[in-house]
Amino acid sequence: MPETSVIPVTTAQLTVGLAGLIHGPYSDANTSSAADLTAETVRYLNYAAAKGGITDPATIAAVTASLAIAAYRLPQLLNTISEWLKAETTAGRIADDHRRSPDQLTARTRAAIAQAADNADSLAADLAAVRNLTATLHTTSEPAAPAV
Repeated sequence: MPETSVIPVTTAQLTVGLAGLIHGPYSDANTSSAADLTAETVRYLNYAAAKGGITDPATIAAVTASLAIAAYRLPQLLNTISEWLKAETTAGRIADDHRRSPDQLTARTRAAIAQAADNADSLAADLAAVRNLTATLHTTSEPAAPAV
């Protein structure tokens, strides 16, 4: 059996690699994998934030700025998904395993997508506010005196 080795990849390399694929190639597998990467990135951030990955307030501003950008981009993706589903259902290329009406399921799905897009806009605005509030924070060598 051939030996396999793990090649370490930094998060910066993942970012550059994915950015390099912005113009394709596209496939269902790559699209699903990119969404999986998004989920795993948030998982990584959960661990990193709790285990020493934030030691400077500037990191909070940088992380929340990037998360705000991601949230601002979600409505475009969700709209594209919604429009694809509508077009495919209208063309009769969508069916349901449980024999429910694709038209009704598509309508309900599109309503849920619209709600998710609205929530993403709100999330993005809130994250941008966090970024703005933390942008001027910095560490100090002396503990601050308690506020009176």
